[in-house]
Amino acid sequence: MWKSLSVLVIGLACGLVAHFSYVDAYAPGCFSADAECEMEWLRSELDLSEEQFARITRLHGDREREIRTLSRKVRDLELLLAELEAERVTNGYVDYLEIRNYLKAKRKLDEACVKSTSDLIASVGDVMNVDQRKRYFSIVQSRIN
Repeated sequence: MWKSLSVLVIGLACGLVAHFSYVDAYAPGCFSADAECEMEWLRSELDLSEEQFARITRLHGDREREIRTLSRKVRDLELLLAELEAERVTNGYVDYLEIRNYLKAKRKLDEACVKSTSDLIASVGDVMNVDQRKRYFSIVQSRIN
C-alpha cells in the first residue's frame, strides 16, 4: 500500500513540476497590453542596445497618433455596423446601399491598417542587425497569425 501511495504522490509531484515548467516557458513576457512593458520585453528578447532601443521607441512614438486615428476609425465603423444591425432587427429593414458603403470603407480602412503596420515593422527591422531582425520577424509573424 505504501508503494502505491508513494508512486501516486511522486507522479503527482512530477506532473505539477512539468505543468508549471511548461507554463513558465511559454508564458507571455507581459500580462498587460501596456506598451512600455511590451517594449521592455522586446528589448530583452532581442538583446537591443541602448541606441537601438531608443530609435525603436521613437519610431513607435512617432506612429502613435496615426495608430490612434486608425483605431478611432475602426471603432466608428463598428458602431455604424451595430446601428445597421439594430435597424435590421427592430424594423426588419436592410439598407443594402449602406452595407455596401460600410464594406467599402472597412476594406479601405483594413488596407490602411495593414500598410501602417507593415511600414512600422519594416522601419523597426531596419534598426536591427541581421540576427535580431530574423528573430523580430519571427516574433511579429507569430503574433499576427
